[in-house]
Amino acid sequence: MKQLLIAILFAFTPVCLTGNDGMWENMGSKAKAYANAFFVQADDKGADSFRDELDFILYLVSRDDYAESLYLLERLAPAGHWVDSVNYLKGWVLYRQMELATSAVSLLKVSAGSPVFHKAHFFGAYNLAHTGNLTQSVSVLEGLPVERGSMHAAMKQFQLGGISLLRRDFAGFEEHAGYFSGTFHVMALQEGRMLNHYDVLKSTNPKSPFLAGMMSAAIPGLGRVYAGKPAEGIVSFLYMAAFGLTSYDFYRGGGLRSPLFIISATVSTVFYAGNIMGSVTAARRVNNEFRHEMDQRILFDLHIPLRNAFN
Repeated sequence: MKQLLIAILFAFTPVCLTGNDGMWENMGSKAKAYANAFFVQADDKGADSFRDELDFILYLVSRDDYAESLYLLERLAPAGHWVDSVNYLKGWVLYRQMELATSAVSLLKVSAGSPVFHKAHFFGAYNLAHTGNLTQSVSVLEGLPVERGSMHAAMKQFQLGGISLLRRDFAGFEEHAGYFSGTFHVMALQEGRMLNHYDVLKSTNPKSPFLAGMMSAAIPGLGRVYAGKPAEGIVSFLYMAAFGLTSYDFYRGGGLRSPLFIISATVSTVFYAGNIMGSVTAARRVNNEFRHEMDQRILFDLHIPLRNAFN
């Protein structure tokens, strides 16, 4: 059973098995029946029963049957060295289900005596960062013991540097980037990419919603062009020009008291105000889109070295 424990601890990427998929169509009821049968006999079989249960769970994980795997894992009552194994496996299953916050909770329960302690905590910190819990992620990484000059030490600095960029803490990134050396191939490429992200973020000024609104107040549509939406700006300008010319035509034909002029002028005013607010919204949208895009790139480059190093 030693091989089983090793499989549990290091099988972070499940192996796809071949076979008859039809027999697993009703896995839900079968898995639960299997679990119930084993739990009833747990007192008699003891450790052997526990190993058999984990063996079956690992098989389900290898079949990407994560819901059933998690159901069985939740019912286990591990003791001793099995606690770390179960927490680690539960964290991985939740990770595959994209339940990253819950996955982090399980992964961070893995104790320092486990062979996968660093792996579990690095992935746990990443999951926290991905869900926006940047402060907690930094706390996990800063408290992670690593050997000076080791790959773990380099990974720690790299992860902290990436999180600094997510927080737009350029001074913090510069401090961590000072440890980027390109020595470890598992993260050498991403170190360069992270430096590129830093250059882009630092050199890009966010669009000012106030300025965009003022520009469209002066010339309809100009604020949208400034925000990086030239097509929207042109359309906005043409609409306002059409409404303005129509109102002027009604004014020339019937004067200020003309009902058609009053209606047209009212509609033009509403669209003019909308043009200003639209430019403000466009600037905010562009800023949010840019931030989201850069965050996704940073998170992607934080993730690749973890997979390279630990899988």
